[in-house]
Amino acid sequence: MKKTTRLKYREPSAESLREIPEVDFTGATLNPYAGRIAIEGMELQIGARRPEPGKEVGKTETRTVRFPPAVWRAVERVAKRRSLSVHAALRLAIVEWVQREAEDSASHDRQVEPNRRRRRAS
Repeated sequence: MKKTTRLKYREPSAESLREIPEVDFTGATLNPYAGRIAIEGMELQIGARRPEPGKEVGKTETRTVRFPPAVWRAVERVAKRRSLSVHAALRLAIVEWVQREAEDSASHDRQVEPNRRRRRAS
């Protein structure tokens, strides 16, 4: 019985690499969202429909959230009462929480800053 021989892949030679044309990036497109996000900040879509043209935020990341069944039922009730999907209700809750934390942090920083100045002046 013959042994099967594996193909050995070799690295390309220097000569073959020189033959490859250089990549031309003049026609490359930039991320259409980057400039707008840098100016206006990030906006999240809350709702069941696709965002309007010009309101897209780009790619989003999928994450898994585990809650006890009682919590899921409560979220479903709130979402139904507000005429939202469960997903939209969770996004809205998370965004509101993050904004509230950012505001609390900013107000805390404003309160701490004058105290620091007084200590240095003493």
